Amino acid sequence: MSLPGKKYAALLSHSGSRGLGAAIAKHYTQIAMNTCKLPRHAQQLAWLDLDSEAGQEYWLTMTLAGDYAKACHERIHANLLKALGLKAIMVIENHHNFAWKDTLTNGKEVVIHRKGATPAHAGELGIIPGSITKPAYLVSGKGADNALFSASHGAGRAMSRQKAKDNMTVSGMKKMLTNADVTLIGGSVEENPLAYKDIETVIQAQKELVNIEGKFFPRIARMNKD
Repeated sequence: MSLPGKKYAALLSHSGSRGLGAAIAKHYTQIAMNTCKLPRHAQQLAWLDLDSEAGQEYWLTMTLAGDYAKACHERIHANLLKALGLKAIMVIENHHNFAWKDTLTNGKEVVIHRKGATPAHAGELGIIPGSITKPAYLVSGKGADNALFSASHGAGRAMSRQKAKDNMTVSGMKKMLTNADVTLIGGSVEENPLAYKDIETVIQAQKELVNIEGKFFPRIARMNKD
């Protein structure tokens, strides 16, 4: 991207559809289980034909939830830029935990559900964040078809929220933040840095999937308290 380093600030926001997506998934999963009869142990694998009325409804509502999440990001960024009197020189937005219609290199049209992953087609820009004290990487996809044109959407958790809560004190987390020169507003020990995998290891593991275009270090983190 040919931008000199150490001259820019980045705003990284993470916002889902605030429960809407989960409600949609629950509703249509129940419809699928009622219409696609499977053994009890496999009921959660029930599916909807995209050519059916229910399948088309689900795709439309899932897409709506994704648009809603995108709008949440846009509002957060617009409000902060306005408050600071700044203008964005680049905006990168990408979903994860979502489904896309895509075409494989053999020409076959498929639906790719990227759980914990994000699109990484050749040249496609994305963000792979670490934690509140570790860097986030700006990347471009390499279009690896054996990975379904995908890459990690973040470092990923190393601990469950409960385990993170049981293994970190408030004072211990404050010390980690101070040592990393990060100011935290809100948040809880469930999101402490040790609750996440090492971002450098994660990035190294997918060097065949993405090119590194930039690296941003956190300085201020704003999180919900719960």
